[in-house]
Amino acid sequence: MPIFIFYILFYTMKKICLIFSLFFLFSCQNEYVEFHENKKIQQEIQQKLNDFSFDKIEYLSWLTLHNTPDIAFLDTLVSKIDASEEKVYLEVYIFTEKRLRKAIIDAHKRWVDVKVILEKNVYKAPSLNTQAFKDLQKAWVSVVYSNSQNYALNHTKMMIVDDEVILSTGNYSYSTFRYNREFFLILENKILQKVFLDIFSADFVWDKKNIEHPNLILSPFSSREKLQYLLKNAQKSIKIYAHNFSDTEVIDILFQKQKENIDIKMIFPDLKKVSSNEDEIWKLRKEKIPLVLVWKPEIHAKSILIDDKYLYIGSVNFSSYSIDKNREIGLLINNQDIISKFLDIFQDDFQQ
Repeated sequence: MPIFIFYILFYTMKKICLIFSLFFLFSCQNEYVEFHENKKIQQEIQQKLNDFSFDKIEYLSWLTLHNTPDIAFLDTLVSKIDASEEKVYLEVYIFTEKRLRKAIIDAHKRWVDVKVILEKNVYKAPSLNTQAFKDLQKAWVSVVYSNSQNYALNHTKMMIVDDEVILSTGNYSYSTFRYNREFFLILENKILQKVFLDIFSADFVWDKKNIEHPNLILSPFSSREKLQYLLKNAQKSIKIYAHNFSDTEVIDILFQKQKENIDIKMIFPDLKKVSSNEDEIWKLRKEKIPLVLVWKPEIHAKSILIDDKYLYIGSVNFSSYSIDKNREIGLLINNQDIISKFLDIFQDDFQQ
């Protein structure tokens, strides 16, 4: 081979290697920067959780509390969807209520931006959302099942209608409105609406994303830290609605607060309706923690009220799966008007 051909081939290969190296360097650099930016964000979020305290909970105005059983509140939600102009986003564990389904489909027909996230594998009823999913798909509504690789279950109960965020303890089923004790929060707050939009947007595209706000309870990222902080720092009283109650750390904290003479009151569904709580209720009674089992309305609410000042309402059950593995959403509230209304309902139920 003539020497000049050898030099041409040598320098050509050298340039190709240089170009490939530069391309590889810049590609890796982008991934390297993204990795460290994400790591920095996670560290900042963890620091905020470490620094969490009662005084970080922001006062929320433009917030209303609603409770069921109240079939008229179903009318209210349907009316809100019917009046929507911009968007209706729904992320819910169970979606079987036909009037709400029709309202959402009708909103899509009016060119409202409609998106829905459902759980595919509802516990002990894996086909429960199948009909809703098919109906929405048939109507060309953007609907997805939650990614089971990200969360054990998507147990969230959230709807965003234009500028309102609606969070609840209850599913979007007829029994929620007709038979159950549930709480619904309707929030008009631009900053928090962005937080919930970010959560919905991430879940819709199967992005497992940690998001933080002082008033936000988000499983599996901040529920344990914040809920245990509430319980551990109670000075006078703890009032709890519990549907599923089995987390050993939460139970141990309650036992400790009982020894500190904190006034504890708990409300559960009757064991004939939710028998899974039987062992835990026996332990609580053994420690002489006051509790009642309610037959009607059926207790499906999940809430904690601390010292009659700080209130949690949301989808998070007091079980390790709900706290550590599921997608769940709740809100922390220090609005005394809301708390007073909640307290009246709690006391009526407890007196049963």
